[in-house]
Amino acid sequence: MSDPSSDDKVTTEIFPLIWSDDVAALVDWAVAALGMKESWRAPGEDGRVEHAEVHGFGGKVSINISRGEQMGPSGMSLRVDDRKQVDEIHHLALAAGAKITQGPAESLVAYSFTAVDQDGNQWWVNAETGFLDKLRG
Repeated sequence: MSDPSSDDKVTTEIFPLIWSDDVAALVDWAVAALGMKESWRAPGEDGRVEHAEVHGFGGKVSINISRGEQMGPSGMSLRVDDRKQVDEIHHLALAAGAKITQGPAESLVAYSFTAVDQDGNQWWVNAETGFLDKLRG
């Protein structure tokens, strides 16, 4: 760990990691089906993409090659401002051939839908209803 008193900038953050048998295909899916943006791709020695990052919705996701010790599938929550954005992303997902397992539908908590990628990771796209704000205080 860097010395906090040094001139080096220390960055601390938390972001989700997911694993995939085909990192490049999952990045392409996240861009096409969810409207995310690709940050970078890192190839392994054999030229196959082993690590990548996508960003959007105020955060980022690290996508890594599965090496047989996979911890997933994982679940992501992509919170957006309103129902219109949920519907827009839903249309993107459908056009990209995404598997939709829920919604779009309204619940007490959010208007949402869930898309599942080729590795079984669930991407919950949602616009909160305001109910959770009452609980958060």
